Amino acid sequence: MAFADRPRKRGERGNALLEFAAVSIVVIPLFFGMVAVGINLGNMNESVEICRDAGHMYARGIDFSQTANQDILVQLASATGMTTTGGNAVVIFSQIMQVYQADCTNASISPCTNLSQYVFLNRLVVGNSSLRSSNYGTPPSSYLDSSGNVSVANYLGQAGDVVTGTLSSELTTAGLTLSDGDVLYLTEFYYSTPSLSFLAYGGDTGATAGVYVRAYF
Repeated sequence: MAFADRPRKRGERGNALLEFAAVSIVVIPLFFGMVAVGINLGNMNESVEICRDAGHMYARGIDFSQTANQDILVQLASATGMTTTGGNAVVIFSQIMQVYQADCTNASISPCTNLSQYVFLNRLVVGNSSLRSSNYGTPPSSYLDSSGNVSVANYLGQAGDVVTGTLSSELTTAGLTLSDGDVLYLTEFYYSTPSLSFLAYGGDTGATAGVYVRAYF
C-alpha cells in the first residue's frame, strides 16, 4: 500500500542544516582533538625511546661533548629533525650527586656550602638549546670545562651549582637514595612539534606544542 509523501511544512525548511550546525560544534573539535592526541601519542613514544637510549649511552660513559658521539645522537633522533646545535629537539644531560661531609673533608673545602644538597657534576646539551632549559636548573657556564665537567671546588662550594626543581621529591617518591659517591645520570629530552600548535594542543606549556620526557640512571 503506497502512501503519499507528507507535504513539508514551511516552518520545517532548514531544520536539517540547523541540526548539522549544532552537532558540528561538538563533533568537529572532538575530531581534531582525537587527531592531536593520536599524533602526540606517537611523538611521546618516540621521545621516550630516544631519551632512554641516549640516557643509557650517557650512563655507560659515552662523552657527548665529542662530535662523533653527537652525530650518533643526531642519527638516533633523526625523525625529530634535530641537529647537533639546532632543529626541533634538544637533549640535556646532567650528572648529579648529593654532597656529604666526607666529600668536603677529603677535598679540604670549608665551609661546605653545598652540604646535603644535590649538585651538578656535568652538564651537556645537544640540539636546539633555545627550545627549553632543564627542569632542574642550569649550572653557570663559567663552571663548565670543554667536556661539561664541574670542578670539585665549584660543586662543593658554589651555591650556583645546586640542583633546583623537584628532583629531591621525585627521587623520594621513586624510592631512590644517593649514597656518598653515587652519581645520578639524568637525561631530559624535548621535542618541539609546531605542527600541532594550530590545534592548541601539546604535552608542554608554551606557544609551541611539544613533548618533554626524562630518564634517570
